[in-house]
Amino acid sequence: MLFPNAFTWDAAALVVLTVATPFHVPFPSHSDPDLQHPFACTVQDHGLGQPIPDNHEGLGVAVPGPAGDTIGFSRNCNAETRHWFYAFGEDGRGYVVREPGNDHPVSLAEVEARLEAEGTQLALIDPVDLGGPWSDGFLSDGPMPYLVRHERGVINRFIYGISTLVDVATLESGSPDDTEGTLWNGRLLYQFEGGMGIGHTQGRFSDGAPSSPKPETTGGRARAIRGYPDRLAQGYAVIYSTGTRTGDHYNLLMGGRTAVAVKDRFVARYGDPRYTVGLGGSGGGIQQYVYQQNHPDLLDAAIPQLSYPDMSTQTIHVGDCNLLERYMDVDAGEDPVWQDWDNRSWLLGLNTIEGYLGSTARVLSQAQEILGHRVQTGSSECQEGWPGLSAVALNPTFGAERNWHLLGDQMNGVEKTHWDDVAEAYGRDPETGFARVPWDNVGVQYGLRSLVAGRISLEQFLDVNARVGGWVSTAEMVPEAAPYAGLSGDPFDPSSAADLLAVLGGRLDWDPWSARNMRLSSDGGATPAPRTEGDVEAIRGAYESGLVFLGAPPREIPVIEARHHLEHILDMHNAHQSFAVEARLLAHQGHADNHSIWWLETDPEGRSPWLVEFYVEAFEAIEEWISKLEADPTLSVGKARPDRATPRCYRLDGTLLASGDDVWDGAMDPDPRGACARHFEIRSTSRIEAGGPVSGDVFKCHTMPVRQAVEGGVYGGIALDEAAVQRLEAIHPQGVCDYSRPGVGDPRGARSEP
Repeated sequence: MLFPNAFTWDAAALVVLTVATPFHVPFPSHSDPDLQHPFACTVQDHGLGQPIPDNHEGLGVAVPGPAGDTIGFSRNCNAETRHWFYAFGEDGRGYVVREPGNDHPVSLAEVEARLEAEGTQLALIDPVDLGGPWSDGFLSDGPMPYLVRHERGVINRFIYGISTLVDVATLESGSPDDTEGTLWNGRLLYQFEGGMGIGHTQGRFSDGAPSSPKPETTGGRARAIRGYPDRLAQGYAVIYSTGTRTGDHYNLLMGGRTAVAVKDRFVARYGDPRYTVGLGGSGGGIQQYVYQQNHPDLLDAAIPQLSYPDMSTQTIHVGDCNLLERYMDVDAGEDPVWQDWDNRSWLLGLNTIEGYLGSTARVLSQAQEILGHRVQTGSSECQEGWPGLSAVALNPTFGAERNWHLLGDQMNGVEKTHWDDVAEAYGRDPETGFARVPWDNVGVQYGLRSLVAGRISLEQFLDVNARVGGWVSTAEMVPEAAPYAGLSGDPFDPSSAADLLAVLGGRLDWDPWSARNMRLSSDGGATPAPRTEGDVEAIRGAYESGLVFLGAPPREIPVIEARHHLEHILDMHNAHQSFAVEARLLAHQGHADNHSIWWLETDPEGRSPWLVEFYVEAFEAIEEWISKLEADPTLSVGKARPDRATPRCYRLDGTLLASGDDVWDGAMDPDPRGACARHFEIRSTSRIEAGGPVSGDVFKCHTMPVRQAVEGGVYGGIALDEAAVQRLEAIHPQGVCDYSRPGVGDPRGARSEP
C-alpha cells in the first residue's frame, strides 16, 4: 500500500553524511564510577529473602528481623543466591517443584499431579540437539518434560537469573544448586528488556509472576527465565538481569558492565558457550547496539526488536515534542493548518493523525471540553508514545520509581532526571551540582523541509521559529502541573479520566506541555523566544563514554533488526529508527552488510497473528547465519549472510512481501523506493524536518550565518527578501544549523556528502 502523507525526501534540505574510514572510540572511558545511592532493594519481592544488612546508619532500605523489628539497613541490596526447579505446564506457566534448600526427592509423577491440580498438564518439548559435555552428549529422540533449573542472585547490585533445561533424573534426586543433569545445546541467550527508568532501584525481575517473597509460579511470558520468544525450550541457556532492563534505569554504561558480569557468572558455572545471541525489544534492542560497541566480546549475534540506535539521541527530538505541540495548540491555535492533525507532522516529523484519538488524546480531550478549550480532533506520536517523558528527562522534581517509598526521605533532594541517572557519562556542573544537560536547539530551523517543499509559508516558518523557545535550566525547573501531577492513577490511562476531572474541578492548574518550564517570548514572538544551549561537556561525554551508538562497533556481528510496524497507532517505536541505525553504520563503519532490517505488517490495532512466528523466524535465520560463519571463518559477516537472513518485509499473515538488498531503497535517501519502503509508512523526526541527518545523532549543531545559508541554497527556491533575512537573524543570533558538519562535541571527525 502507498501512503500519500508518508515521509518523502526533499533533496534541497536532505543531508546524508558519510566518512571514508571507520572510526573507533576506546570503550568504556569511565572505568570505576561511584555507585548510585540511595538505592531501593527489591530482592525481597523476587524470592531472594530480605537484603543482607550492611549498615546501621539508616542508609538504604530497612531490613526487618524475624520479629518484625529492624535489624539493620541495606545500601547495596545483596542477598544469598538461590536455586529452583521449575516445571512448565501447557498453560505456559512455570511451577516451582523443588525449592532452595529442599533436598527431598520429588518424582515425575508428583510433578504431573501438581500441575494437574493447577488445571494444566506438564508441557513436553522436543529440542533438536542437547549434546555437549554439559549433558554427556544427550540427544533428544522425542518429546521430553519441560523441566528447568533456575539460579537467581545478585550481581553488581542487580538481580540476575540463569536458566537451563534439566533431566528427569536430576529433578527426582539431584540438587537445584549444582549443574548435574543440565541439558544444554551450548548456545546462550542474553534476554534484554526495555522500558524507561531513571535509576535508584534494584528493579523488577520479569518472571511474569506477581511480586512476592516466594515465586511459586511464573507468568505465561516469563521472559527472564525462558526468553521471548521462548528459546529455553530449544535447548538454549538463558541469562537475564534487572540491571539490563531499561525500565529501571538507562545508565547503559553500568548496564554493560552488569551484562559482562552476568555472562562471566554463567561461564564460571557452565563453561564457554558456543555462541551468545542477544534478544530484546525497545530498550532491550538499544542495549544490543550499545553493548556490541562497548563490550565487543559479549554478543556473537543480535536481534534488536522495535529498537532505536540508543536512548541518549532520542532525547534530541523528543525534547522538541512539547515545545512544538504547545506552539501549535496555543500560539498558532487559530491557524487552520495546525488544527488539522495530519499537518502537524510537517513540524514534528513523528506521525500525526487527524481523527485518531489514542488513550492520551481521549483523556486530554475530556479535560479540554470541561475547561472550555478547543477539543482536539487528532493525536500525535508525541502525545501517545512519549507523554511526560520530556519531564522525566529534564525535570528534577518529576521522576519516580514504584519502590522509592522504601527509602523514606532519602530521595528528597535527589535530582530525578535521566541526566542524573547517567551523570557518569554526562558529568556534573560543579557550580550547581546538577547533571550536565546535552539538549540543545540553538540554530534549529523547525519546519525547514516543509518550507522548501511548499507545505508551509515563509510567514508560518518564521512564526514557529520565533515562538517555539526552549527549556529552562535544571536549576530553574518547577514541579509539573496536571495532567502530570495530582492524580491518583496514570494520567494517560482513560480509566483515570474521573481523577483528572476531579483535579480540574478543584484547581485549573492545567499544563500538558510543561510550558511553565519553557523559555518563551513575552510579547507574542515580536522578541524571539530564547533557545536552549546544550552543555558541550555533556555532549562530549555522551559520545566518548559509549552512551551513543556511533555506528562503528569494533567487531562486526550478524544483526537482524526486527520490527512489527506501529506507525498507524502512534506508538513510540517509530519505524524510521531502523534507518537511523543503518545511516550511522554506512557513515562510520563504511557499510551495513551485517545489518538486516525485517518488518512485519500489523492490523489497525497494531497486532499480527504471526508476531511470535516472525521473531522465531528471525532467530532461526540468525542461527543459520552464525553456522555459515562457523563453517568458514574466512568469510566476512556480510558475505556469510544466508538468503534466509536478507532484508525483507512480511504481510500481516506472515506471507513474505519482498526480500533482497534493494527492498529498503529510498527509505533514507531520494532514490526510488524498494518494495518494502513503498509498502510501509515511514516518518521522520523534528530534527530531520529541520534539515538534520537521518542518523539523528547531532545534539548541538555547528552554525553558520543566515546570509551564508541563503547563499548556500539551504532554503531551496524560497525567495527571502531583506526583511525575512533580518528576521531570521533576530531569531537565530548565533546563526542557523550547518548540518554538513559533524555535531559539536562529536569525536568522529569530518563528514562529507556522498
